[in-house]
Amino acid sequence: MSATRERIICVGHAALDRVYVVESWPAGSGKIPVNRYDEGGGGMAANAAASIARLGGGVAFWGPTGDDAVAREIRAQLLADDVSTDGLRAFAGRTSSHSAVIVDARGERLVVGYRGTALQAPADWLPLDQVEAASAVLADVRWPAGSEAALVRARKVGKPAILDAEIADIGILKRLAGVADHVLFSERGLQAWSAGDPLGGLRDVIALGARVAAVTRGAVGVDWIENGQADRVVHLDAFRVNVVDTLAAGDVFHGAYALAIAEGQAVAQAMRFASAAAAIKCSRAGGRKGAPTRAEVEEFLLTATVA
Repeated sequence: MSATRERIICVGHAALDRVYVVESWPAGSGKIPVNRYDEGGGGMAANAAASIARLGGGVAFWGPTGDDAVAREIRAQLLADDVSTDGLRAFAGRTSSHSAVIVDARGERLVVGYRGTALQAPADWLPLDQVEAASAVLADVRWPAGSEAALVRARKVGKPAILDAEIADIGILKRLAGVADHVLFSERGLQAWSAGDPLGGLRDVIALGARVAAVTRGAVGVDWIENGQADRVVHLDAFRVNVVDTLAAGDVFHGAYALAIAEGQAVAQAMRFASAAAAIKCSRAGGRKGAPTRAEVEEFLLTATVA
């Protein structure tokens, strides 16, 4: 870990997750028993922020919520995870995001999410002057206005601008990918970008000016290309773990990657560090609550094997 405590700004979606663990998903209508219930913070950028804090990084979350009971719990969860909420703004008359997350015995998840109306809020209130003092910006696709503003400012002042490119409207994906220098797709996000030609999609992102274009592929691992080496696809196998719950694993990956890049790690090192953090999370129940500490990741990497 570097000698200083990096400060990363995570911009985008914060939510409240209500998690229901069941034996299996129903094939049709009916009633099924819940084996375990949990409630915790959710949202892509918010989960990543909590993961960064758990890994020892300094982190602030920027994003909108409604002015409701869900918003108050969202803020409380972030504060409990040692995330600064100075950039979390509650908008009167808008509603906050929350989800019902159904997790089966294999650790797979079904998310029934209500996005709310807060994500339609403007971004003109963001304290963008603070980006210059940050070590990196990580943004998701759920709040395009805020993510675009923060990514543009990060590139302008020479800070790593990292995009969590989950599935979204293709116009939003292209807009945000065009202002980021690290674009990390989920498989679904890359499918939305470039159906049937994943490698071509990654190359398109590099052509837009990104330094790194990657796709996380769950149990298969992660593939990426780097600017100047667009013909060389690098693959890292996923680490072998007993999968309990995949909820928030992608968010943990993105948070760990952002921290590693902020610390000055090479891309390959950052991918390995992030993959280890996500693997540990998959071995534990719960969403962001399963995110590992820095010591846990470093210990895991000493003996970990790939799947």
